[in-house]
Amino acid sequence: MSIYNPSSWGRTRRPKDMVENVPASTQAATFVTPVSASSLSNTLAGTNAGENGYITENQRFLHLQIENDGDDDTVTVYGYNYAFASWAVLYIPVGVQNAAHTTAELAYVEAKFTTISGKKMLTIPLRGVDRVAFVHDGTLNDMVLRAAMSTF
Repeated sequence: MSIYNPSSWGRTRRPKDMVENVPASTQAATFVTPVSASSLSNTLAGTNAGENGYITENQRFLHLQIENDGDDDTVTVYGYNYAFASWAVLYIPVGVQNAAHTTAELAYVEAKFTTISGKKMLTIPLRGVDRVAFVHDGTLNDMVLRAAMSTF
């Protein structure tokens, strides 16, 4: 009897079993450049890294790793839609609406991260955002951001 070994770990229609003997593959880390909110280009004509944000290719999730050594940096994720031709702070859902949420807005919070010491890995739902940008608070000391996208 032979054991099935999956040959691909890409996008699939069904779950694949988890096995240890699949060869590990790595790639170079994808670093992103945080910018100030005032330098984001609504026309996507910026000439410096990060000013036009990063294209999402209609992926559903943003995977973000933030590395920092304390509480001296803040980063906020911004979203851009081609239909609106402008940037805005991305808000993420924090749970189902309940009695404490007297408006729909209370069920969402800014995708803003501060007071980070060490590394944090986050998954942020995008649902239709065409581009994302990473905005710092003006004093980017030693924060490192890595980002990736996925559909599932």
